[in-house]
Amino acid sequence: MGTSAGLAISQGREPLFSFGLISDVQYADIPDGRSFLGVPRYYRHSILVLQRAVKEWNAHQKHKFVMNFGDTVDGFCPKDQSFNTVKKVVNEFDMFEGPVYHMIGNHCLYNLPRSKLLPLLKIQSPDDHAYYDFSPVPEYRFVVLDGYDISAIGWPQDHPKTLEALKFLREKNPNEEKNSPTGLVGLERRFLMFNGAVGKEQMEWLNGVLQEATELKQKVVVCCHLPLDPGASSKEALLWNYDEVMELIHRYNCVKVCLAGHDHKGGFSIDSHGVNHRVLEAALECPPGTDAFGYINVYDDRISLVGTGKMASVDMYFNPQSDL
Repeated sequence: MGTSAGLAISQGREPLFSFGLISDVQYADIPDGRSFLGVPRYYRHSILVLQRAVKEWNAHQKHKFVMNFGDTVDGFCPKDQSFNTVKKVVNEFDMFEGPVYHMIGNHCLYNLPRSKLLPLLKIQSPDDHAYYDFSPVPEYRFVVLDGYDISAIGWPQDHPKTLEALKFLREKNPNEEKNSPTGLVGLERRFLMFNGAVGKEQMEWLNGVLQEATELKQKVVVCCHLPLDPGASSKEALLWNYDEVMELIHRYNCVKVCLAGHDHKGGFSIDSHGVNHRVLEAALECPPGTDAFGYINVYDDRISLVGTGKMASVDMYFNPQSDL
């Protein structure tokens, strides 16, 4: 009785803050197509989904910021149009009346090298890294990971990170075509060229951020284009070293939720340590007249995703044990 009464009171409370979110816009001014699995993709319509999202977020009038979970442009975008296409989509995000936080995805990196992409996405970071953190209110911290830190795409061909990624792929994936999971079993199916890994320096940085958040008694939301839990994602979409990243995260009690894109169908899980994982449905796969975007209300004990269209709503309650 006591619990349900307490819950009812909690449900009626105003959130501490809210923010908008969308993933995998993958806009390109080209005819509709299909994914390698045969799922329809609506390249021109996706920017209309974003426009409707921005309109909704502005109408709400209370969102503190907006997060774009990557793949702003599609890999099939003609290369001579890439720069202007990314700029066009970023300009649509900039119609939001507040800060917008971007992260990079594989499709962004097919189009532009990091040196050109990051300034367009207003990601200010030394050495072309795309990881950062911010704290919108004292009680919360958001950590944005760079899932393509170790990657065969985006860095110059002779860059140490490219060479490390290629060596890794040669060891893990015997196929000539490194985007093919043929013959790979179970979780090994993630060792594909369109995925990547979090490198050593970024792991050290993440450890420092989580340490500081713990000292400040902050709750942490981890955001990454690539999913971090097999329960919420297809095996082919996971971060190469998701297990190492989660092992580090699980050493602390401050991380409550991990949000991601990349796996277009979306997903949700609660892992063995009570961390919620939500993979967001893609704007790209919305037929004309349909949508996939949403906003999150943030409370002390949960975050609630309010979805529009194909983006499913979910309440993500925090594991009470993890606050001890």
